[in-house]
Amino acid sequence: MNTPVIRPVRQEDLAAVRDVLVRTWHATYDEALGAAKVAEMTARWHSPEVLQRQMDDMLAQPCQRAFLVAEKDGRVIATASAQLRAEDRIEISRIYILPEFQRDGLGRRLLQKLLAAFPAARHARLEVEPRNARALGFYRRHGFLPVSSGVACGGDTEAGIAHLVLEASLPLWTLRPARDEDAQDLFGLLALCFAEYPGCFVDPHEDLPDLVKPGHWLERTRPGPDGRPVPLGGAFLVLEDARGRICASIAYDLPEPGIAELHRLYVRPDCRRQGIAARLVRHVEALARSDEARRMILWSDTRFTSAHGLYGRLGYEATGQTRDLGDISQTSEYHFIKML
Repeated sequence: MNTPVIRPVRQEDLAAVRDVLVRTWHATYDEALGAAKVAEMTARWHSPEVLQRQMDDMLAQPCQRAFLVAEKDGRVIATASAQLRAEDRIEISRIYILPEFQRDGLGRRLLQKLLAAFPAARHARLEVEPRNARALGFYRRHGFLPVSSGVACGGDTEAGIAHLVLEASLPLWTLRPARDEDAQDLFGLLALCFAEYPGCFVDPHEDLPDLVKPGHWLERTRPGPDGRPVPLGGAFLVLEDARGRICASIAYDLPEPGIAELHRLYVRPDCRRQGIAARLVRHVEALARSDEARRMILWSDTRFTSAHGLYGRLGYEATGQTRDLGDISQTSEYHFIKML
């Protein structure tokens, strides 16, 4: 099967680009907005004249604007566009893929191509309709977090479409759920991190059973009020760089109603000082809030002083509680808490 080719838009593509936009808008928004509203919006936002103007702007300012298409077997199947709004900030205008070509990694490739067009940018911003769950999930997996909301998507006050504003820091790596086949990479990540602290050892069988099958995180349970097992929930996430290398991890669960606990925050030593750990913690906090957690707790090895500094900067407070794990590393931990 041929891999779609991503390239800049050409004049002869514009009719096909409009078809992609009209079809994907109806597939995405008819249920939420109504087919008549979607037809009205696509006629105004994606008219031939608007698309022509956007292509002309891209040709006139290639360092400021990107307008891409994905082509497969000679057919345009997707489009994406973005522009440099400030010296270090990209605004992503759209990423749309025909429904039959979605879920094949093309969205990720389009996003990466857009960002690669602006190598000096350090932030990216976009708008998403709040009921577009698939788009929200996609952007969350790639590190975008909601920062505000409004009722005039695209600045169109006449349409009055609600939107969330999402932002991410760059470089943008891929955040995804951990899989069982990640176990070896995760143990390697922990070994690198533990090597910085004398007496810290990685024991994959006794001390770290969740890392043996990280893809089974959601199968973990706790005793319920009636003695029956209750799912702990949460998520176990890994961060991949452009080469597919796991560079960081983070996890959380819900040990009690209203309480989320943070686990497994590790960042490769050669990937630090880029704000990755802070971004991961904020991302998990947002997920915990969506799970109706009102506070986040964590336990951290008393030797991990750099991590304690990070937690303090992010608003976590040491409670004074400690616990000994009795593991191979003779771990003693401090307890931290933050209200969400």
